Amino acid sequence: MTRPTSIPDALHRAAVYIGRHGWTRDHRLYDSHDGCQRNCPVHRTGMFPASILGAVRCALVGRPKWFLTSTPPGTAEAYAATLDHLNYHLSSYGAAGLRAPVVPWSQAPRRTPAEVVAALRAAASTAPRRPFAGPARLAPVVPLRPRTSRSDRPSAGLFDLPHPA
Repeated sequence: MTRPTSIPDALHRAAVYIGRHGWTRDHRLYDSHDGCQRNCPVHRTGMFPASILGAVRCALVGRPKWFLTSTPPGTAEAYAATLDHLNYHLSSYGAAGLRAPVVPWSQAPRRTPAEVVAALRAAASTAPRRPFAGPARLAPVVPLRPRTSRSDRPSAGLFDLPHPA
């Protein structure tokens, strides 16, 4: 399977993932899958029911992934760009009768997997078709000296003022 190359592609694949493997309204990435006797589709395939955030990760990586530190270069930037557009779409246009960012929208009472899939597809239709940009160039990290004692703090700080009598 090839990686998605654009925001619409990633959102379509996230919709397919939820349609195929299930959705969880939980704020975590994937369903905790407690109480199973290891004889279920999750254990056979390794594909957990996912929240919207988890489904986008699966779309970009190809499988459930809790951390993006060990993914190909550009994955974290693609994830951020996709979620940025999804937040914009759900906040501006709304879906299923609610305008809100991704997490509050998905945790609304009586939200259904079909509404989630439809919202992902609608957001894909409003996304720019240009390919993901390469890894962002970040500013260099400025090394800071760690504080080791109280004498390292500024002398006239907010918390150093005397208490009123």
